[in-house]
Amino acid sequence: MLSEPAAMAFALASRSDQHRLAAIFDGVKAAPFRRGDFQERDAQGRINEVLVIGNWLVTYWSDHAVRELRVVRVERVDD
Repeated sequence: MLSEPAAMAFALASRSDQHRLAAIFDGVKAAPFRRGDFQERDAQGRINEVLVIGNWLVTYWSDHAVRELRVVRVERVDD
């Protein structure tokens, strides 16, 4: 599940970046409990995993209770 800001970032990305992001999402979906490159706490105190892949940061957490992956932020990082 993509948050509204994550969905907006995806929609505004170029077609090639959308393909890259879709592959990242598929990878996270295949291994939802994978540790990110680093972690950060959100406003609710929940630990979010942050993946850095190419020029993208993808922040997510796994909702064990409903067996759902929550992508809360997708951010392009330019050098």
